[in-house]
Order: sequence, then structure tokens, then C-alpha cells
Amino acid sequence: MTEKRFEEYIENYLTSTHQNGLKYHSTNTNLYIRELGLVGSEVLAFVKATQPKAYENWQAHFGEQADEKLLKRLSTEIQANGVIRVLREGIRDKGVYFDMVYFEPKSGLNPEHQQKYLLNRLSVVRQLKYSLKNENSIDMVLCINGIPIIGLELKNQFTGQDINNAIHQYKFDRDPKNEPLLQFKRMLVHFVVDNDSVGMTSKLSGSETKFLPYNRGIVNPIVENDYKVSYLWKEVLSPESVLDIIENFALETTELEKEWDDKSGRVIEKKKELLIFPRYHQLDVIRNLRNQIKVDGTGHYYLIQHTTGSGKSYSIGWLAHTLTSLYKNPTEKTRIFDTVIVVTDRKVLDKQLQKTLKDLEQTAGVVKAIDKNSQQLKDALAKGNDIIVTTIQKFGVIADEMSKLRGRTFGVIIDEVHSSQTGETSKKLKKSLSVNLPQMNLAAEPEPIYGEEKEEEDFEDLITKDLLTRGKQEHISFFGFTGTPKNKTLELFGRKNEQGQFVPFHSYTMKQSIAEGYTLDVLEHFMPYKRWFKLKKEDDNDDLELPEGKVKRELVNYVDSHPETIRQKVAIMLNQFVNHTQKQIRGRARAMVVVRSRKHCVLFQQEMIKQMKDLRLPYSCLVAFSGSVHHEGSEHTESSLNSDNGLQHSVSIPDGLKDPRFRILIVSSKFQTGFDEPLIHTMFVDKRLGGVQAVQTLSRLNRKASGKTDTFVLDFVNEPEEIVMAFQPFYTSTFLSGETDSYKLYELETEVRKFQLYTKFEVDEFCKLFYEDRKFDQLLQTPIGRVVERWQAIEDESKREEFRSIINSYCRLYSYISQIMDFQDKELEKQFIFLKYLKKKLPKRKGSTLDITDSVDLDSLRIQKIGEMKLSLEDKEGSLDPMSESGTKGTKPEEIDLLSEIIRKVNEVHGLNLKEEDKVHLNNVYKRMSQSEEVQKVMQGDNSEANKKQYWNDMLSRFFLEYVNDNFDFYKTVESPDKKPIIADLMLRQFLRGNNL
Repeated sequence: MTEKRFEEYIENYLTSTHQNGLKYHSTNTNLYIRELGLVGSEVLAFVKATQPKAYENWQAHFGEQADEKLLKRLSTEIQANGVIRVLREGIRDKGVYFDMVYFEPKSGLNPEHQQKYLLNRLSVVRQLKYSLKNENSIDMVLCINGIPIIGLELKNQFTGQDINNAIHQYKFDRDPKNEPLLQFKRMLVHFVVDNDSVGMTSKLSGSETKFLPYNRGIVNPIVENDYKVSYLWKEVLSPESVLDIIENFALETTELEKEWDDKSGRVIEKKKELLIFPRYHQLDVIRNLRNQIKVDGTGHYYLIQHTTGSGKSYSIGWLAHTLTSLYKNPTEKTRIFDTVIVVTDRKVLDKQLQKTLKDLEQTAGVVKAIDKNSQQLKDALAKGNDIIVTTIQKFGVIADEMSKLRGRTFGVIIDEVHSSQTGETSKKLKKSLSVNLPQMNLAAEPEPIYGEEKEEEDFEDLITKDLLTRGKQEHISFFGFTGTPKNKTLELFGRKNEQGQFVPFHSYTMKQSIAEGYTLDVLEHFMPYKRWFKLKKEDDNDDLELPEGKVKRELVNYVDSHPETIRQKVAIMLNQFVNHTQKQIRGRARAMVVVRSRKHCVLFQQEMIKQMKDLRLPYSCLVAFSGSVHHEGSEHTESSLNSDNGLQHSVSIPDGLKDPRFRILIVSSKFQTGFDEPLIHTMFVDKRLGGVQAVQTLSRLNRKASGKTDTFVLDFVNEPEEIVMAFQPFYTSTFLSGETDSYKLYELETEVRKFQLYTKFEVDEFCKLFYEDRKFDQLLQTPIGRVVERWQAIEDESKREEFRSIINSYCRLYSYISQIMDFQDKELEKQFIFLKYLKKKLPKRKGSTLDITDSVDLDSLRIQKIGEMKLSLEDKEGSLDPMSESGTKGTKPEEIDLLSEIIRKVNEVHGLNLKEEDKVHLNNVYKRMSQSEEVQKVMQGDNSEANKKQYWNDMLSRFFLEYVNDNFDFYKTVESPDKKPIIADLMLRQFLRGNNL
């Protein structure tokens, strides 16, 4: 039951298990040379066995000192350039070159390489005494050809010690200073291991050393008759695996971190050196993909559901390089993929992803980044670059040129697949890579197919080909990465299991990322606020009957856009930020405000700047939105608003937010996703969020930073239950409960035809014209125009809108189903083409003309805190339902309801839930305060708004305190944290206006 027996067990497994002709052998610790950090005898045995001619040349230069010089030269190279570079590139001196390792051949192109691969010497050294200063030792060190690469500190729980003791030992008993073996980049990784858990680090920094989890899941599952951590030596540390990691995964790189520099008064970039050792799930996904592709060949889809914190850029980089050198089996001489294309959804290429791909490049020119124009992309494809990095926007532009690439195979890796690869954009991508089929633009003469003689083709034939281009292509494999797959994504990219569910190929879950400390739980501190308002009317007879749905929308829009509402919300935000947020992350915390429109960005920023000045805060806010907004006779852009507020034109918004002068960012949709600023601690939400959008928006908070221990969400709009429902499907792995029913298309087609607005002949007529070679589109106008006139002749507006809704549903569903199913129904295709252009020609809906603004009493507005809560997610797989379209959804006539009842439904309750007795007491307090000469003197004197407000609040507390003995219930109610600010604010406004309560 001792640690020694644990060591022996692992050693016995490694030294007795053969894998592809390789196994470890045990080496005595006395053979380790501490000054050089090498097992000298192993190095020399490997070199002499594999490179005898090179060693003879070396001896000719150095004679009897040859061995000593070789070991010293090797040690110096490792110290200077790191173990990874030396293993991959070897060493050279005096014109003599030595390989220090031989990797497993991937193909049959070089048979003699296999023989050298089998001569690699893998060794286990137990209790390796590494120190030049003492007799400290590492429990177990694994070496490749005499070069130490992996250290393990082992603990056996049966002796009362666990992984935490191992971590403490590394941090406080192994000072890396002046110890050759403990220097950064000298070894690939150090593991800490007990019977149940594994941790790792690639950089020893004394007490600052950070160990990361290296478990198979959040906890390791029980293994029958073995240790829970047996995967470490059976999978990760096996000879084949270690050599694979050295060759294809281990990576020396630098990450650029931007931070504010007080001395220079600007944002500076700091380089951070990293040695990346693949995490368990990263190794697992790449190796599983590698094995599955060898079975599948090309033409398949793979969904990788890896959440934030998974190290996605590295996984994509490793996969891209893996695909470029993938063969069906070791005897093959032709690669599975000719070209690998990495597609990112961002218009500006992801710099981190692009850098990772370049860092992994071991041969210059393998990676080609398309960062200029479409011609650059065409040239890269024509040259057949191994890896091409581009954005989704460039594929549509070069669709015709890409069709000329025949007989080529492609692996396409898509970053954030849900936003790039559903809808019409994916068809452009598939069409651009299609080798056999003509493009949608059929002006060019069709090419013969499969060697047949060219025949005259009518529009029916062309439609059939167009259908085929939408299906899966045999020469293209797609690999989609996302943490939040939608139902469409799961059906298109997922794999069907035995239960008929569509599941990801591989998952790294939100739950695991949070548990392992790579991201923060954004639902842990969630505070909803509610706003209420009342109806302004003289008597009950003034109540109006109005369409409920429209009035609700008008009411909410009016109230939430009103300056008074925005004023109150901004006051609540700044109160939270000043009293709580600004103290977080060692005083560096930032906040994001998410509002419902670009106009609200302008309104909120104007009000926030005003209140920040009133409070004399030493910082202000920035705003981010696309395009321009017209408001009160002026045109506003993010650039004009931010520059007017002190941000230099040359400074970007992300850099500006790092400036201590700007600590809050107001957004509507821009920066709501894809913006990674670890200093954002708090989010104020004033926008309806649902599904994936809610997850992506709130996840702007989850990035880790030094000193950041939690996050905070204050939400004015969304119900806590709705947020939980949005997050739940993505907390663990997600599956689709079934596949989309294609018969729904036929049902929708039947509903469309019931309106009798067009005939089959008219559809055929339009499609025939559509597919003809033409310069102009004038002939397409007449058949569509006739249908539009018939639609306009329908007297019932609800019927017209019902027709519009059905054809929209049909087009959406057909566009989706045609990507995932290989069905060929020419009539459905013709109908799709016809309806696609018909819906564009239908006149747009008329806007609402309801005016209910005079009916709302804004003096009654209340925005009240409900209370902070922790939102919890269930530990279960997330289920999504397949896509479904209902043509009649939302087309029923709206119910008519009384205006006051509508407001009641919007509010749910009125006021602050105060009793009538409480209102009497409040009125008395207000009268006494407003009539007090002392209060009037201060409030009418030359004092700042902030000082007046503070004085008013203090005086109110003094008056409330008088009730503490006689009416404690009232005192407790009005002094509660959620009611006191609202009451004080309302009374103050009444006083300044000179009104009574």
C-alpha cells in the first residue's frame, strides 16, 4: 500500500507492454548526468546504432573526447533552444548532423524510416536525482534516447497523501533556479498523480507554478481492477503516444497579452512564452478523428462540441496539420486530403488561430493565410497549398473559379460552425468546392458529366444537378467546432446513434470547463430587476379595447425607450458599478451594458455620461455599434460618440476599454459575441435574449483573469427561468432528439396551394426562364407580378399575412432540408425557387399606427430589484428538438383586450407591493421632509447634485428611524435594500418638481 509499490506498478506496465515494436526499459538513476541533464549512455547508444557514419565523422573531429563533446553539445542545444526543437530538428556542429529521434512513418513512401523508428530508446528512471545542490529526486522520469521529457510525482492515497501533496512538493521543494532539468522548455511536462487524479504543468516557477487538471472528465471514472488514472500510462505515456506528442502536438509559442501601462499612458503588448502540452480531451479528439477518417474516407461531417476554455485554437491547429499528412494506412502513398481549408466566421482572420497554425508549421509554406482578397484565395487553391486559412465571406465571391478544381479532396474546418454553416452560405461553400457539377449561375455551357457526351439539357436536368450540389459531397469532409450547437447544426454535422438521436462526434462541456477552472460560472451571481407602470385615466370608462399583442409591444417599446426609464436604469447600473464592480479584479473590473438597439446605445450613453459627471466619477463609458443612428436631428456613429467622449480616433474600442478612463462598454449586437476581454466582470442586460444568443452573450464574462474570482449579471428584461432554459442544453453534451420530417414540406406546399394564387404552369414558366441563359431579368417580372396582384386583391389582411408566413416557412424549411437529405423532388425545388423570389416581391408589412403614449403614467414607473440569486443547471445531457415550421404559426387574429388589463399583464403586479398603511406613513414622511427649512436650505443651496442626493438619503433614513420602535414592520419594509433606493429617488424627484406624493 506504499508509494513505492505504486511506482513499481507503473514501471512494470511500461516496461512489459509492447506497442508497434516499441517499449520502455528501466534505467538506473546513477546513469543520469546531473550537470548535463542527460542519461549519457542512452544518448550515445542511440546515436551509434542509428547514425554510425555521422558518429564516425564526429570522432574524426574530436577523437577521444567525441562522447563528452557530443553530450555537452546536446545539453547546450536543449538549454538554448528547448527540448522540442532539438528533438524535431536534431543538432549539428562541425558539419555533422545528428537526429535525436525518429518518428513513425505515416505512409509507405520511405520504408527504411520504419527501421530507424524501431531503434528509438524509451526509458524509465525511478527516483531520478536531478539536483546539483542536494539529493532531491523526482519519483519517475521518462526519457527518449537519453533525453528526459516527462516527470511524474506520485502519491498513494493509502499512505494519506494525494495530488495536493505532490503539487506542494513541486512548488516549495523544487526550486528551479540553477537546476538544469527544471528549467523552462527543458522537459515537455511534469505530472502530479495519485490513485484517482492527474494534474500537469509545463513550466516550473516555484510557488507560482500553476498545475492544470489532466483528467478524462471532471472526475475519472472507476476502472475495473485498476487505478482510475491508468489511462495516463496506458494511453498518454505509451511509446507510440509520446512520439506522436513530440512530433505533432507539443508546441513552443508566445501569446500576446494587451494591458494598460500607466507609465506610457497607453495599451502595450506583452509577450508570454508558453510550452503547450495537449490536454487530455485535445489528444482524444484529434486521435479519434484521425482513426475515424481512416475508416470513413472523405465526404463526411464531424461536429466537435468544445466550449470556451477548451483551447479550441490549438485543437483546430492540430487537426489542420493532422489532416495534411493523413493516409488510409502506412502502406498508402496518397494523402486522404489534398488541401485543408480553415474557415473562420470573422471578417478579420482570427489572429490567435492564424498564429497557432503558423507555429505548428514545421515546413515553411504549408500554411497560407488569405488576408487580402479573393484573387489571393484563388491563387492559393490553384497552387494546392496544404493549409489555407480564410473567412466564410470569400467563398461566395470565387464560386465559379473553384468549380475548375477537379479531382481534388478537401478537408474543411469551420470555427463556430453554427454561424457559418447553416443557410445559404453553406451552399455557396459546397458549390465552390464542387468538382463535377455546374454552378447556380448557368450562363456558362455545362460540362459533360462522368465522361458522357454532352447533351442538350433542359431546365429540369439543371434543377436535378442543383439538387445534387446541396447534398454531401464525396470529396469534401467538414469539421465543425462550436460550444453551442443549434438543432440545424446537430442534424447537419452530428452523427445518428442507435436511438435515432444526432450527437456530436466529441464533447468538452461547459460543466467541465467551469469545474476545471478554465472558465467562470456566469450564472452564479444573477440579479433580475422588474419594472412596473400604471395606466393614466380619469375613470374606468376611458379604458380602450385594443389588439393585445400590438399594444404589449408598443407599451414595452414606449416605456423602455422613455428618458425616465433609461435614467432610472442607468442610476441602478452606476450604483452597482460604483459600490461593487469597480472594486473587483484588484480595482480593474469593467462592465458591459447590452441594450436592445443601436438607438438605445446612443440614449444610454448620453444618460450615462451625464450621471457619471454628476457623480464626479474619474471614468466614463464607450459605445459600440455598426453604421449610424439619427437622433434629435443629429447623426451619430460609435466613432463620433466615443471621440466626443475623449477616445482618440486611432484607438480601438477593445484597447480603449483597457484605458482606466473608460470602464463601461455599451453594445447592442456588436461585441455581444466573439469579444474576449477578461476584465469584464459585470453585465447589465436590457435586451431580450433567448437560446444560443443568451449563452453567447453572457459568456462574454466567463474569461479568467488574475484576481477575477466571480462575475455578476444584472438583468432588467429576462426571467431567470428563461436564462436557465437557454443554458441547460449546452451545460453538458447536446443531442438532437430526432431528425427533421421532410413530409412537413409537402404539408406546407398543400397549405400554399389552398390560396390558389398561382398555377403549376406559372411555376414551370418562371423556372424555365430562370434557368435560361440571360443577360437581364425583365422576363422574370411578369409571372411574379401577376401573383403579387392576386395577393393584394385579398381583402382580409390576416389572410394575406398568413400566406406570407407559410411561404416564409416553406423556404426556410426547404433551404435547410436540402442540405441534410439527398431527396430529389423537382416539383419541390421549382416551388422553392418560385416562392423564394415571390416573397421578395410581396410588399412589406405596414408598421403599427397605435398611439398609447398618453395612456401610460410614467410617474408611476418602478424599477425594483428582485434579489440576487444563483442559477443552477441540471447535470444531464441537453436535448434539442428537430427543426419544425408551421405555416399558420402566429397568423391567428390577435385577441382584443382592455388597455389596463394589458398593462397589468405586462407588469404582473403594480407598484412596490406597499400596504395602504405604508403609503400613509410615506406621505407623512415626505411632507415633513419637504417642509423642513433645513432640508430646503441644503436642497436649494449651491451644492452638487451628488451631495444633494446623498443628503436627501441620509435625512430620509433619519425620519424612517423614528418608526423603528412604534412600527417596526414599516421601518423594515422601507429600509430594505431593494425598496429604499426607489422610494428615496421617487421622493427626491417629487420634491424637485414641487409636487405632492
